Amino acid sequence: MPRPPPDPNRLILLLQARGVVPSRAIIDELAISPATLGRIVAGLGPSIERVGAARSTRYALRRPVRNFGSEWPVYRIGDRGRPQVWGTLRSLHRGFRFVPGRRSPAWMEREYPDGIFPALPFFLQDVQPQGYLGRSIAREIAPRLGVPPDIRLWSDDDTLSYFLLDGYDLPGDLVVGDHAMERAIRAAELLEPAPSSDRPRIYPDRATAAQRGESAGSSAGGEQPKFLAAVRRKGGGVQPVLVKFSAAERSPVSARWADLLACEHLAAEVLRKHKIPCPASRLIDAGGRRFLEVDRFDRVGVAGRKGVTSLGAIEDAFLDGSSADWAASATALEQAHLVTENDARLLRWTWCFGDLIANSDMHRANVSFWFADQLPFRLAPFYDMLPMLYAPGAQGDLGERQFAPRPPTAGVAASWSSAARAAKEFWERASTAAGVSAAFRAIARKNGSIVARMSAQFG
Repeated sequence: MPRPPPDPNRLILLLQARGVVPSRAIIDELAISPATLGRIVAGLGPSIERVGAARSTRYALRRPVRNFGSEWPVYRIGDRGRPQVWGTLRSLHRGFRFVPGRRSPAWMEREYPDGIFPALPFFLQDVQPQGYLGRSIAREIAPRLGVPPDIRLWSDDDTLSYFLLDGYDLPGDLVVGDHAMERAIRAAELLEPAPSSDRPRIYPDRATAAQRGESAGSSAGGEQPKFLAAVRRKGGGVQPVLVKFSAAERSPVSARWADLLACEHLAAEVLRKHKIPCPASRLIDAGGRRFLEVDRFDRVGVAGRKGVTSLGAIEDAFLDGSSADWAASATALEQAHLVTENDARLLRWTWCFGDLIANSDMHRANVSFWFADQLPFRLAPFYDMLPMLYAPGAQGDLGERQFAPRPPTAGVAASWSSAARAAKEFWERASTAAGVSAAFRAIARKNGSIVARMSAQFG
């Protein structure tokens, strides 16, 4: 009597429940022979994901994401605007798999040799909609994609659906799926940069549109109101920029944000003077608002892009737990050989500088690294460096703030004195800058004195 064909449903249920399972465990749990397992796998065809080989073989079950299938190309767009397939993303039950194209990135060979991730890979989680622009994007596309309007409620499948349909202008250089790649190419072809001289006329309208929640572009993080633009410089070159802005109303809160935007511009000037990489910025006052225009370092000209990833993404992907601050992160990353000694030093120095200029918002998404296939990761330019201690509260509170920078500890002793001198220079500039209000100039003078006393005490 012929033997009945093996039942694939038992394997399907097992892989749906457990994710990626070693072949030996499948054989033992289902009480079948290796030959029977081979026949079941062959019968299920491409729905089965084979991981590894020989005795280390594991199996997983692919799952479709809505009506998008279960496999998509992942493109990288180079600094000349040329896209190349970097690898393939596959959705599995209880996770995802990234299969590189030509060769595996060094960081993948080190930590993720099989390309298996329990959720979206860290390099995609890091570019999902977030912050002020992310909320605007979510409100616009939620009805069309059938996703929650609150990005905090998005699942991995919600995020992936956004990538596949609308993720043509993500931060960095990644694009997922052919549809999004086609849109990225068309967007570059249709880009109309604003002449540099037209910014005072154009930016007020763009700010009003951004506040209405109209198309925001890529989801650069951060809570300060902002929009994205491209500017044609006098020499003919095109520079993609991120533009932060204050409210048009005359109020203490709007005035404070105008002061903080001016301070961010001044801090960037000081950082560049001290050879710390930081994008160029410009202040523009127009339409009753202040605009801070910052060059995007993840874009090159009309169509070129550069890969970036955040400190938080790297820590979550490669370290056991996250550090308390940038200085501790620098040490942990250096010890793990994920960053160079020099970049760790720069990160500690900039953290000291930020603390000494009252930047109370130096979280893990506010420092980035170039995202490449090689190790170690290299620091990208610093950004969002300003005295956020003085930002208005959620209800517009502008009450007294206590500026109490940390004294130098052993971990930052080598960087602190130089950073303190730079911070003192920042407060001196802020205390005399024409674009800073008299009230904030007084704060700057007081804080400069505090830093000067600490510098004299600790050297």
